[in-house]
Amino acid sequence: MNVATQEVKTKFNPSGDEQNLDENAIVLKSSSLRYFIELRTSSLISYILKIYSNKSFTRKSISDWLSIRNKPGFYKELAPNLHLAYADQRNGHGTEHWWTLFFNEDYKQDILNSIKIEISSVKSKNSTDDTNAPHQWGGLNFRSKTEVRIAHALYNQRVLFFANNRAFIDLTDLPISHLENGLKERVEIDFLVFYKQKCMILEVDGEHHQQASQKTRDYRRDRVLLRDGIRTVRFNANECYNHPLEVITEFLNLF
Repeated sequence: MNVATQEVKTKFNPSGDEQNLDENAIVLKSSSLRYFIELRTSSLISYILKIYSNKSFTRKSISDWLSIRNKPGFYKELAPNLHLAYADQRNGHGTEHWWTLFFNEDYKQDILNSIKIEISSVKSKNSTDDTNAPHQWGGLNFRSKTEVRIAHALYNQRVLFFANNRAFIDLTDLPISHLENGLKERVEIDFLVFYKQKCMILEVDGEHHQQASQKTRDYRRDRVLLRDGIRTVRFNANECYNHPLEVITEFLNLF
């Protein structure tokens, strides 16, 4: 009886809202919580033990609790100003998982002292590298809710993809394409998708893509990428938001 009571006491099951987000949901970096960091499971467990030091939790109980939540879409409010989301397993199978910890000013110094990280590793929603990527899902950054829905649909199809990649394209020997922009142009690709040993680009076109100047840039970029054998398929943002699974089905059928 005493053993059973002790097991109940040490089982980690913190209060607070918990969500397992589907394709309709978003984890926002630009929420009311100003800061965020990414950390491995081992560091996360150590910090959780500290903030729940008045409880009789063990590392194993916390590890067990995390182990069934290490999938994209997990989001937990540990406290009003301290939230946790699953990030990824970026170093490959068998390695530690990564998590994103969101927090406000009242937790900042404690986190810096407890987790032994550099202050530069703590980012805010106003950080220069995140200004244009306010949405996060599965440890990836996106510019819109629509892109997150497409990412989730690709993930469900177990398709390899890269999101919001930047590169330079060479406009040499393309007299119309480099007429106004020199010989090189930086581009950002919404989704670079690999399937059936081929790759194609999936673009989510919002309202600004209807502007004449943007259309010209899009046409130029598509032509240059096609020269290197990479096709671009464009879908309207409304289609992507309202029917992400159907968009991905049609896109994959084009390979």
